[in-house]
Amino acid sequence: MSGETGAPDWRPIPDPTLLTTQQLLRELAALRELLETRIGSLDRILSRRMDDAGKAIDAALVSAEKAVTKAETASERRFDSVNEFRKALSDQTATFIPRAEYDTAHASLSDRVTANADRMAALELRLTSRLDLGQGADTGTASAHNEQRLNTSQVIAALATLAAVVTLVLYIVKR
Repeated sequence: MSGETGAPDWRPIPDPTLLTTQQLLRELAALRELLETRIGSLDRILSRRMDDAGKAIDAALVSAEKAVTKAETASERRFDSVNEFRKALSDQTATFIPRAEYDTAHASLSDRVTANADRMAALELRLTSRLDLGQGADTGTASAHNEQRLNTSQVIAALATLAAVVTLVLYIVKR
């Protein structure tokens, strides 16, 4: 019995509270050691994974930069070709005749064509009438030639008959 107040001490010897506390402290120390070990291994795993992720991110960034560079180069080439095409169109457009000037020239040319068509029609009419006159003249000339030939033939026939009669008369007279 011990106590400071003079009251009897009812605690058993050894004190189970003290033993329980000591066991609890040992278990806490073991648990702490286990947790520290697990946390340490998780920390190492996490560090390794973070390093791997960092390397993967760095590789992805490098690849992305290369892809961006290639895309920019391709875009520049495409834009260069588009600019060349635009320049060619611009040069070609500069050589085109303006619409108002074309309309004026077209109207003038159309008027000339119409005037030439009218003149050709008039010339064709005159030529046709001349051909008709020429054909009539040719027919008349041919008819006149035929009549002249007939007349010449008749004259020759008459002369031949006269020569025959003269020859017969001379023959009869000489005999």
